[in-house]
Amino acid sequence: MTISQEEIAHRLIKAEENIETLFKSRNQHNEELAAVTTKLDNILVTLGELKASVVQLQSRPGTMWDKLVFALIGAAATAFISFILK
Repeated sequence: MTISQEEIAHRLIKAEENIETLFKSRNQHNEELAAVTTKLDNILVTLGELKASVVQLQSRPGTMWDKLVFALIGAAATAFISFILK
């Protein structure tokens, strides 16, 4: 069984086309992977910013309660002093 040169040339051309299609597909996947990686990096940066905001908000109620307690103590002290001075 011998293969003619025309059939060899045809198979070679077909193989080159298939290889070219594979490389194009691979390059497209690499570009898509780069885009996804960029989006994930942006998501991670945003997540870090959100975590920092949550930490800041968690500490805020504590300061609000501190201010309220100091205001109540100040009001009680003022009421006590005004009651004594009357």
